[in-house]
Formats: sequence, C-alpha cells, structure tokens
Amino acid sequence: MKELSAIFWVLVILVGSFMLYKTLPAYWGDYKLGRMMEEQAVVYTYAPKTDQDISKSIAEKAHDLGVELTPEEVKVDRTAAELSITATYSVHVDLPVHPIDMTFTTKTRNKNVMK
Repeated sequence: MKELSAIFWVLVILVGSFMLYKTLPAYWGDYKLGRMMEEQAVVYTYAPKTDQDISKSIAEKAHDLGVELTPEEVKVDRTAAELSITATYSVHVDLPVHPIDMTFTTKTRNKNVMK
C-alpha cells in the first residue's frame, strides 16, 4: 500500500509541475506587460500623443515582450487629470487532456501632477 501511495504522490507532483511549465509563461508575460504599461503610462501622461498612437505603441512593446496583443485590445482613457490604460487579451495553452484559454486584464493609471 505504501508503494501505491508513493506512486500517486509522484504522479501528482509530475502533473502539477507540467501544469506550471505550460501556464507559468503566460503569467510571467502578463507581469512583464503590467510593468511595461506602468512605465509607459508615466511617459504618455505628459506626451502629446493620441489614444490610437498609445495603443499601437503598447501593442508593439508587448510583442517585444512575447505577449501577442493587438491595438484593438488596448483601451486608453485620457482626461485632463489622468491617463488610464487597460489591456484585455487571451492566451491559449495546449494541455494534453484539456486545452485552456487564459484571459488576462492588465490595468494601470497615472495621475497628471501638473493639473
């Protein structure tokens, strides 16, 4: 009985490790995207760029980070007092038994201290 218990726990650990191996890159990409969007929100708060230019720039920088993001998935809201950037996108993960689509929503906001 101890052998079956040991084999069961080894299998649980192997399956868990495989799941982490397949899903962790998506979470890491979302983390890097959030950090990049925070930096860009500070820059674009004071830059005279249109919302479409900001969306396009964020999508290009996300592609450089390995996150497949289109300008249509990036929403930019600008007021006189702040800039808000939201990106909603999905990542498909092929798992052997059940493929999944992971949806991420990354938001950042920067206030304009000059106004």
